[in-house]
Amino acid sequence: MSISLDDYLCEDRGFIKNEQMTNILVFGAGKSSSYLIKYLLDKAKKYFWQVTVADSNLNACLQRIGDNHFGTACQLDIHEEVLRKRLIANANIVISILPPALHIVVARDCIELKKNLITASYVSDDIRKLHEEARNNGLLFMNEIGLDPGIDHMSSMKVIHEIERLGGDIYSFKSYCGGLISKQSDTNPWHYKISWNPRNIVLAGKSGAEFLEGGNEHHVKYPKLFQEYEMIDVPGYGKLAAYANRDSLSYRNLYGLENVQSMLRATFRHEDFCIGWNAVVNLNLTNEKDSFEGQQLTYLEWFMKATESIPGKTPQERIKKCSEGNSLAVDLIEWLGLFENTSINLFTAASSADILLKRIEEKWMMQEDDVDLIVMHHEFEYGRKNVTAKLCSTLIVEGENKTYTAMAKTVGLPMAIFTKLFLTGKITKLYGVQIPTMKEVYKPVLKELSTMGIDFVETFKN
Repeated sequence: MSISLDDYLCEDRGFIKNEQMTNILVFGAGKSSSYLIKYLLDKAKKYFWQVTVADSNLNACLQRIGDNHFGTACQLDIHEEVLRKRLIANANIVISILPPALHIVVARDCIELKKNLITASYVSDDIRKLHEEARNNGLLFMNEIGLDPGIDHMSSMKVIHEIERLGGDIYSFKSYCGGLISKQSDTNPWHYKISWNPRNIVLAGKSGAEFLEGGNEHHVKYPKLFQEYEMIDVPGYGKLAAYANRDSLSYRNLYGLENVQSMLRATFRHEDFCIGWNAVVNLNLTNEKDSFEGQQLTYLEWFMKATESIPGKTPQERIKKCSEGNSLAVDLIEWLGLFENTSINLFTAASSADILLKRIEEKWMMQEDDVDLIVMHHEFEYGRKNVTAKLCSTLIVEGENKTYTAMAKTVGLPMAIFTKLFLTGKITKLYGVQIPTMKEVYKPVLKELSTMGIDFVETFKN
């Protein structure tokens, strides 16, 4: 069933809000929503839930709910305040899988209308500022309960607490995660296809990275980030490249590891990807501030204009200048079609980042039967009774197809399970802005995830 603004403003419509049902509102019907919405709808009859899915793309909402009578699709521009607030007011709990920058719009309404909120995104500074107000209103804003962040927090804290319970002293913690493509669907030289928000891929790493290694803090700027990767041998998979991810230093306090000598959170990619993307970054092709509005350009013309500050008369010369002469980087960027004399259908105020996004969405698109892959890997080094040990905890999850991806599964199911636990009273007395590092959250969530094929394998290394 789909509804309009007029429907929601009409108080006598029976499906507006059934007071006997628990109303779950999901903002977003994009790539990461499939398993989340399916889980909620599958359990809606048992728990008497009404699930409303709101997105700017009505067809996406309708596809997600299918013919389930407990689902409602609503077309919504998130900036349409009247309908947005009406939806939130009618909900018992709100789940936002919108782009991260839009969570604050929903969160402020949730404060005003006194509704609990769940997201899978990092806690932004704006969201963090709402902690006291949410807590004082008896509200829970549970964030970072997806994959990364999310499953990484919960699985890490499980092992950390187990080691501490046995009297171990952790001195090194490293955590790696990547959304990749399975070997059977790996059909391009980048060894990569898009299974999540493509804009986040283009902008990944812009804030640089901070981490701790051997007691020394390291601060890596964006232009060096994809160059300074390390190779990790992942049990059950093989070798992957890893580049540092954002601010690892703050997790010492969040994880209770204030005395560790090494603390690193990093992202997995194939080595060829890092070589190619390092060149892309240093060519300034992820620039969000330049503009080619009103210009009739081909991809080659845009490439030459965007990189005009880099010495070289040809694209190949400029790429080699930015990649220490690496010919693989040239081949990878050429494969993206950036040397083509194909016209770009430019849109208003298109930046280099916008144009690059358009290209990679086409070139890295998953086909219907493609299978993606999630690889998460933690390494704990600790001492216990004068003996040192290294414990590895590894998760490998394959998707089903283009819609039911491993990314959607590992991002959506933790949110869905937490929602069920919260609504059924299994998780209580949590208020304010939180992330899932506490036992009362990670134990039941991880337990149910393990029944769904999201389960870690632990190994010891010398």
